[in-house]
Amino acid sequence: MSALESTLQISKIAAAQRQLDAAIRMFFQREDELAIHTVAAAAFQILRDVTKQRGGHFTSEVFRSGILRIAQQYVQGTLPPDKKAMIEGSSLMPTIAELAEHVRMQGDSFDKERIHVNVSEKDEHKLWLSKTTVFLKHAERDSDDFLSADNLDNEKMLIGTCAAYVELMNQPTPEITAYFAFWSVRNNSAHDMADEVQPFAQQLEVAEESQRYEMFRKFIQNRKTHILT
Repeated sequence: MSALESTLQISKIAAAQRQLDAAIRMFFQREDELAIHTVAAAAFQILRDVTKQRGGHFTSEVFRSGILRIAQQYVQGTLPPDKKAMIEGSSLMPTIAELAEHVRMQGDSFDKERIHVNVSEKDEHKLWLSKTTVFLKHAERDSDDFLSADNLDNEKMLIGTCAAYVELMNQPTPEITAYFAFWSVRNNSAHDMADEVQPFAQQLEVAEESQRYEMFRKFIQNRKTHILT
């Protein structure tokens, strides 16, 4: 076998997936926050670039999926009361009502590409490009600068990167599923999660905070074992 034949070939998305999964495991193991951010940000950049190369716009895709989810819950009567009250009292309601009617009539055949969302590159940078990412990326311009630990928002970076991966690949990894469950419990939105996330999220809701990180470890390990078998 030649050296070339024995070399492991890794695609861009596979590389991003491995980086993201590693960052999530580091997060649940409470490792160094700066290292977690660096690894997650590298994965996010790859996934956003791949989305762009495929003719998509990552942030618009995330918003489009979110709006569709709200309309679906409105139709099903599962939209949480607080969110329903907030939407019904806002200028967004006519759009959601019209969209809900289309969803009601077309069901799963509704094409979410019909939902128009425009996000400028400047707004996208504000949403996803953190001060930490900028600080680590441009040492040649500010080599004597310092970073405040308060700027490390790893939870936001990880949820954005998880959303980017699922938007491209549709199927979450065990690590991503675990992180979605963590995020939903942290933000009181377990009912908004996909069906495969909700059972674990519900277990987390009734568990003590001190127990949760061990639950994450076991969940990921069990899911990986199930995949291998």
